[in-house]
Amino acid sequence: MRFSIRLLLLAVGLSFALAQIGIAQETKREMPTFDLGEIVVTSTRIETQVKNVPNKVTIIDSQMIETLSPKNVDNILRNVCGVDILRRTGLTSSTSTVTLRGMSGNVRGRTLVLLDGIPLNEPYGSEVYWNSISIKDIERIEIVPGATSSLYGPGAMGGVINIITKRPERLENELDLGYGDFATRSFNLSHSNRLDKFSYRISGAGFKTNGYVAALNRRVYDIRRSKENYNVNLKLLYDFDETSSIGMDFRHYEEDVNGGRRYYYGSKDLDNFSLNFKKEINDIRYFSTLYFSWDDLSWTYDKYPSYTSVDYVNNSPRRGVGGSFQINIPFADIHTLSLGTDLRWGKIVTKDEYQSVVRRVQTQGKQQLIGFYLQDEIKLFQKFIINLGARYDWWESLDGYLYDDNLSPKETNYSDRKDSAISPKLGFAYHLNDNTTLRSSIGKAFRTPTLYDLYRTWGYGSTTYRSNPNLDPERMYSYEVGIDQTIGNDFLGRLTFYYNDVKDLIYSVDIGGGIKEKQNVGKVEIKGLETELRYNIMKDWSLFGNYTYNSSKLKEHTDKTLEGKSLTYTPKHKCSLGISFHNPKLINIDLVGRYVGSVFHNDSNSIKLKGHFIWDLSFVKAINEDFEISLKIENLQDRNYQEYRNYLAPPRTITGSLRYKF
Repeated sequence: MRFSIRLLLLAVGLSFALAQIGIAQETKREMPTFDLGEIVVTSTRIETQVKNVPNKVTIIDSQMIETLSPKNVDNILRNVCGVDILRRTGLTSSTSTVTLRGMSGNVRGRTLVLLDGIPLNEPYGSEVYWNSISIKDIERIEIVPGATSSLYGPGAMGGVINIITKRPERLENELDLGYGDFATRSFNLSHSNRLDKFSYRISGAGFKTNGYVAALNRRVYDIRRSKENYNVNLKLLYDFDETSSIGMDFRHYEEDVNGGRRYYYGSKDLDNFSLNFKKEINDIRYFSTLYFSWDDLSWTYDKYPSYTSVDYVNNSPRRGVGGSFQINIPFADIHTLSLGTDLRWGKIVTKDEYQSVVRRVQTQGKQQLIGFYLQDEIKLFQKFIINLGARYDWWESLDGYLYDDNLSPKETNYSDRKDSAISPKLGFAYHLNDNTTLRSSIGKAFRTPTLYDLYRTWGYGSTTYRSNPNLDPERMYSYEVGIDQTIGNDFLGRLTFYYNDVKDLIYSVDIGGGIKEKQNVGKVEIKGLETELRYNIMKDWSLFGNYTYNSSKLKEHTDKTLEGKSLTYTPKHKCSLGISFHNPKLINIDLVGRYVGSVFHNDSNSIKLKGHFIWDLSFVKAINEDFEISLKIENLQDRNYQEYRNYLAPPRTITGSLRYKF
């Protein structure tokens, strides 16, 4: 740490010295303003001003992302009201779990994550590989918590996070190099250009860290958790005119990660390809997309309890195909009608090849879905906006299969299952005046069981995790009411109450004998309050603060002793606060703190992880309009805390970076 502290003192001193001699030039980083007239697309699937949306929407733009200097995309979301992040070992984690509004922080698949409107949740367990998204490619992120199945179908039960990438508009080149504790190295390189109607963007990023020993109680076999990952991205666009275009996107991602023991490691290769088209004819807009994903994951598991040899190797190829088509039709000056369809298909084949014994386990299955939706946005007198919509989804799980040498019979072919759901939603936004907006909504949402939930039975350590091919979908009724208050462009206050009534929640239930089985456990009640304040105090100075109260309780359960217990890894209290000094001619400084309350590790709530309050500090200094240096200190107090039981979160971590535009 001595080197890091010296680096910090040197960089800060240099920054102020450069400022005093006046060699810095003004950049585009200015104080943020809070304008609810900003356009969003995620909440209603059409371009709509934030103030006209019946749900609470949070927008994180590229300027804010640059200020935060995050290592991973999900780190950007840590300070957003109602968002819970579980990244077990920080920068060394392969992925993380991101949930909205108390939908259990240890379960994936209840939040739909989109990249330019295309789902990132893979078809096996609905996991999202956040590391695969290059931070420098992001233009903005839109977060819409609450039931959104009326537009997006299954997976959007807790809400939607839409990551929107930069559109190439001009000749730009950028190089970003970073170095920090644990010998962490990173780079981002991008080139974009426009040639008349044709434009393109090429980018690449890399990250490598030697990591740290994350085990809470270090044992002889515990080693550093290390990781490296790389991605390459290509975006091509051709604009026929101002309202019509065709585009293509390709992303490749690969990673290697060590899980903290010599024989516990994995690798991943991911490719995504998509085509998109939009056209406007007589004010009627047409949108269509087609996308493909190829996902290959390999993970080596060590032998319990010695962990000194390989037990088995899991290989999981996953394939996905999907598409969507939407039409937006304005009529009678007050209506905007949106109708469309989504198609999705996914396939998995996962194999466990044992090295310690003669055994093979294989699971496979497919899932397909088609959905149709209709929505009308009605504007009355420019003060009252009504959103009325519904969606019908039909899905099928098929070709389910399990082979295991240890079972009798060894082979099981599961019956195909079909089901459907209708998800209506009604929302209102009312402008009391230019500064005050009231909003409310009620909707129904659902989540289908994933292929992992239905078919994947596996074991690790002394526990067997058993699938359940008879699972029903989760269903939820969601209610929200809130108020937004602005004063000029320098003050924003928001208050939101929400209530979710969830039925048939899918949960891993301990049925004894070292077996945990997926079951529809009954009913969960989720209720909460979100408050948010942002204020530009004076020239160059601003502050923000937010607080989330959330109660997620099991109201009905197949195990009566668990009724009244809290969902695991879901904090009841959470808050963030920060203060910023932004002066483009001098320096940008951001001090951000976050408190995450205590969480329970197990269903019976007998094991609790303490809450923690962490400060992060960052400095950004523009040397001139093309060259910038930055420094970020995470976990400023160097506190020991756990996001997940028995794993230490990273200690104080200091990272410096150089950014050059040419």
